[in-house]
Parts: sequence; C-alpha cells; structure tokens
Amino acid sequence: MAETSFAPHRNRWVRILGVAFVMYVISVVDRTNIAMAIPALRSELGLSASSIGFATGMFFWGYIILQIPAGRLAAVWSAKWVIVILLVVWSLVSLSTAFVHTENELIANRFVLGLFEGGVLTCTIVLIRKWFTRPERARANTVFLLSIPIAQVVANPISGLVLQRFGWQMMFVIEALPGLVWALVWIWAITEEPKDAGWLDAQEKTRLLAALKAEEGQTAPVRGHWIATLWHPYVLLLALYNFAALMAEWGVTFWLPTVLKETGLSIEMVGFLAAIPPAAGAVMMILVAMNSDRVQERKWHMILATAFSGVFLLLAQLLGQFGTLGIMICLTVAVASFLGRFGPFWALPTEVLPPAVAGVGIGLINGAGNLGGTVGPWFFGVAKEWTGSFTLALTVGGISLILGSLLVVPIRHRRS
Repeated sequence: MAETSFAPHRNRWVRILGVAFVMYVISVVDRTNIAMAIPALRSELGLSASSIGFATGMFFWGYIILQIPAGRLAAVWSAKWVIVILLVVWSLVSLSTAFVHTENELIANRFVLGLFEGGVLTCTIVLIRKWFTRPERARANTVFLLSIPIAQVVANPISGLVLQRFGWQMMFVIEALPGLVWALVWIWAITEEPKDAGWLDAQEKTRLLAALKAEEGQTAPVRGHWIATLWHPYVLLLALYNFAALMAEWGVTFWLPTVLKETGLSIEMVGFLAAIPPAAGAVMMILVAMNSDRVQERKWHMILATAFSGVFLLLAQLLGQFGTLGIMICLTVAVASFLGRFGPFWALPTEVLPPAVAGVGIGLINGAGNLGGTVGPWFFGVAKEWTGSFTLALTVGGISLILGSLLVVPIRHRRS
C-alpha cells in the first residue's frame, strides 16, 4: 500500500526497515566472516576440520539461550532497546576474535558472540509485526532479511581482500567497528510503535493503527499463560522444520569457502565466487516474497523453496564431476532457493499467533533452527575428515531440507 509521504526519514519502509537492514548486515558479517578465515585459522592455530567445525558450531549454542527471553522482552518491554544492548556487546566480542590464540579461546569467543547475537532476529521480527500489516509482511520481512545474502555478497570479497593484505586478525577488527557506529543511528531512527512516531504522517499513522488493530482482533487468542505458546502445535512444527533447514544451510555457509579454496583458487577469488550464491538468493527472496504477498499464501511458498534447495544439494553430487563449475551451479541454486523461503516463513508465525506471544513463539522457532546451526558446521567438518570430501555432508543436508519441508505440511493457514 502506498505511503502518503515520500520523504525518506518519514517513510516507515525506509526508516524502520532500512536501519534494521543495515543492523542485520553487520550482524551476519560478524557471525559469518570466520568462514573466510577458516583456512588461515586452521594453519596458524593448528586446528583440524572437526575442531574448527565444533568451534564455529558453538556460536549457535550461545545463540539459542536468549531467543525466548529476548522475544518476551521485545513483546512486553522494547524491541528497540533490547537490540541496542545486543548490538553494542556483540560488536565488541566480534572485535575480540582477533586476539584468540588457542582452540579453547576460539570456542569461548564463538559461544559469547552467539549469546549476544541471539535474540536480534526475534526482536526485529516482533518490531516488523508492530509496523507492517499482514498484506505487507512477507515483503517487509524480505526487505529486512535481504541483509543475509547482501552481507555475504559484500563481506566475502572485502574479507578476501583484507585477509590477503592484512591477515585474519585485522579482518575481525575492521569488520566489527561498524556495529558500534550503527548503534547510535539505531537509537535515533527507531521508534517502538507507530503511535509514538512523531515523524510519521498523521494520515498514514491513522490508517496503519486501524489496520493493525483490526488484524489483532482476527487472531485467535492463546489460552493460559504465555509460556503455553512453547508447545503450540504450529510453533513445534515450525521449530522442527527450522532445525532441519538451518542444519543444512549453515553447514554449506561455513564450509563453502573451504570447498572452493581446496580447488586451488586464491583467497581473493574464493571471496568473489562465494558471493555468487547469496547474490542469487537476494533475487529469489524478492520474487518469492512478492508472489507470497500477491496471493496471500505463506506455507506452500516456504515448503517448495525449501524442498527445491534440498534437491539441488543432492544434485551437487552428480554435477560435481564437472569440477568447480558444476558444484557452483548446484550450490548457487540450492542457496538461492533456501533464502527464498525467508519472507513467507517469518510471516507465518506472526499470522498464526497473537502479538503478545508471537515473540515467544518466534524465539523458540529461531532457537531450534540455530540448534541445527550447531550440528551443521560440525557435521560437515566430521564428514570431511571421515571421507576426504563433502559428498556425504551435502547428501545429508539435501535430505534434511526435503524432510524438513514435509514437517510443516499439517499447518493450516488460511489466505487473508
């Protein structure tokens, strides 16, 4: 629906989503830039593939802890201020990665980084729920979540250049600083709810508040204490689905640069090639979200994108015989399809749960998914050591995506 004001600082699509977009780009860069540093870390710290996989997986054990508490605080206190606190602390922790010297220090660093990045996605989805109506929500979620592939498109080449010239320690220092600056922008720009936004056009504010109030009245209430949301059938199904999906996705994300480096490419070329799959994913996210909002359907858009991703991970075994080109084609389509699911996926829980408890449900769903993130990088590393290749890991990842997509078929979600 068209905005009544075109001034960027008065347009909620720019002010809320734009600032959130940059914030999450910084978040994704700070959690994934270690993927580019893995070859150097393994060499300088003397780490095996399984130990580096375990260390990177520890990020997600920390990430899980604050999902539900942060979601609850975002719903009943302030999504804005929870995110500010997390943003400042995780930036400092990311910077400190430059000073690790042992495997145990790296494990501790990744755990603490995950702890303070945990809850950021949950809180932002809650914030978007407060600012955008149901017909807008898949697109709003996608604009925000485009930060995930864009972060990799931007960061991988930059990380490759910094690594080549200054080493992995300076990469962590340089890429942590923007978070501290952006915390100040966030405090200035973000308003918790439309009713408190003096910068929002009065006519637009009235229309938006009326639409959100009408939607809230159409959502079935959750009976009992808010904690009952944790065993809501749809929340449990989406949590299991997200676990299966992110197990595969994070395994591919963390090990893709290593796969490419082992073909004999320079680290700079690896950085540029590793940017191709997320760039394709950004396009796919936009197309899927636009169609999801156009037909007001979430579940099947999510299922088909996830299953398609799994199929192409399996096909990577066949096309891998054509060398780097075959693997790149399959992984590009797989990653793009996987990212395409994000818009409808994160719109779904906000449409089947009341606003007061949506943060709790989203926290469990995101936490369970990132528990899969602890398994994926570790399993890919172990499979590499066992077999000498990533064939087994990619096969298991493909099967996990397909089975995960089947888990959510029982969810009943009416078109708006």
